[in-house]
Amino acid sequence: MFIPAEAVFAELHAYHADVIDYAMNKRVWVVSPTTLMAVLNTARAVLKDVETRKQVHVIKEELGKLSKDFGRFDLRMKKLADNIRQAHENAQDVHISSQKISQRFAQIERVELTKNPADLLDLIEDTELTNTKED
Repeated sequence: MFIPAEAVFAELHAYHADVIDYAMNKRVWVVSPTTLMAVLNTARAVLKDVETRKQVHVIKEELGKLSKDFGRFDLRMKKLADNIRQAHENAQDVHISSQKISQRFAQIERVELTKNPADLLDLIEDTELTNTKED
């Protein structure tokens, strides 16, 4: 109940406590211009809290689902990180093989292999063994 005059509001609280008690028992809030906004904000907060409490089970259920989703996300992120790490290692291995092949071509171009044909056959066999071990 809105009392538009602060003096009347103060008079009610000071000398007519029975009226205030009666209003409270009937769930009527007596307010003045000064107290109106505070009472309205309090009422809004109480109503919001009541609605939130009604929805607690829904919130808990959704948080449980979110937790499961995040667990799956975390597992997939770990798998992705492992795949990226493995791809990086494979790329490094391919790069090493590429460098070895390029060096071998450079040696062939410079005719640095050997002058003895028998040594050349040994070198080819050694290279085939080394390549087989690396693969």
